[in-house]
Amino acid sequence: MVDEVLAEQIRYYRERAAEYDATSRPPGDPFAPLGRMANGALEALGPVDRAIELGPGTGQLTAILAGMARQVVAVDSSPEMLAINAAKVPAANVERVAADVLAWRPDRPADLVAFGALLSHIPAARFDAFWAAVDRMLRPGGRVYVFDESPHGLWREEVAGDEPEIVVRTLQDGRRFRIVKVLWDPADLTARLAPIGWTARLVRRDPFYWGTVERTAG
Repeated sequence: MVDEVLAEQIRYYRERAAEYDATSRPPGDPFAPLGRMANGALEALGPVDRAIELGPGTGQLTAILAGMARQVVAVDSSPEMLAINAAKVPAANVERVAADVLAWRPDRPADLVAFGALLSHIPAARFDAFWAAVDRMLRPGGRVYVFDESPHGLWREEVAGDEPEIVVRTLQDGRRFRIVKVLWDPADLTARLAPIGWTARLVRRDPFYWGTVERTAG
């Protein structure tokens, strides 16, 4: 079931690429001030030599990373998203790779690994595997930046039957897809990361949270 839904999730984002920017934010974007705060927290982590961005989509964080890193490697399972990303962020220091973030291996580690609105699409059964993959991408002393949706209750998504981690999304043309949606409270995420060797410093401002994650010292 997990592999099936993850494959459907990839298809969903490939098909949604062309409409993503128009449908991902509410009219007037009342959460723009929070977005600026989160972006500022990311910028404060620079400058860095090398950054890896996972699930960059159409480039919301890519432009920031391109301005603070000498080299950025943006890894996404959707070539369609990466094409839009390249058009929006035509920076010479950004390399784009179409690959599954759980399977991809970098040629060398990075000072910073960043991902926005990606962790909530990782099923609980793959949580440890995801962070093990991130670990392989990060140099000693490196940091992770995470931005995502909190369990805020400001809106609800259609749950797929009795599967609490799976919701149904509908494209503008009416096609429906199942995707994973796991909303972490920062305190719960911090507690979940600790036993697998990570220390998180996260800020929650509903409907989002953001912050850094580092390997636990010692």
